[in-house]
Amino acid sequence: MNPTEYVRRLYADHNAVPCPFTDLEVAELERTDEMLVYVPAKIDANEMCRRWGIKSNVDFEADRLIRYAMPTESHWFVTSRCATPDLMYKSGVVARRQFEDEGLHAMDVRRYLAFCATFQLHFGKLPDQGYWTFLLSGAYDRSGVSIIGFDSHGVLSHHGWMKDFKAKFVGSRYAVLAPRIEVSVHTAPLPRAYRGGGRAGREADMD
Repeated sequence: MNPTEYVRRLYADHNAVPCPFTDLEVAELERTDEMLVYVPAKIDANEMCRRWGIKSNVDFEADRLIRYAMPTESHWFVTSRCATPDLMYKSGVVARRQFEDEGLHAMDVRRYLAFCATFQLHFGKLPDQGYWTFLLSGAYDRSGVSIIGFDSHGVLSHHGWMKDFKAKFVGSRYAVLAPRIEVSVHTAPLPRAYRGGGRAGREADMD
């Protein structure tokens, strides 16, 4: 599914910003077991849940302690399409450090919901059922972190938690931002970050 068709199916007539990943980077997502995700500016979490029929026990508008990453900027990112989170039984502190060392970003609530809708579009089911995921690009209150996931009935839950917590059912998900604002002959050769790819993709550090 090309980026234009993907946006049409997920967001109807929304006029998306151009995808900053190259055709070659998009073509290799099958091999790297990843997917492309788009998050429009200013669309809030409650609207995302309504748009895609995601059942949730959270009123994101009422919870004023949740802080978001890039809420006023439309952006694309690449992430794993695995049905379970990465870095299971690793604390949020460890996961954040590892992602940063590899030039990767992480999820916040809006990125996570867009990822879930994209995952469901591709596979016909929701990810992270029975698991929790740290949202390390957002924050909760002053020093906390959000964790989020779906219960066995497919209902989304969210809690503020501690960054140093770890458990066998809690993991994290990364987000790769493109190392360029737009694709051109000058920017196309810039390397994107890869999970497990070391520090080669740190040019994408623009969150």
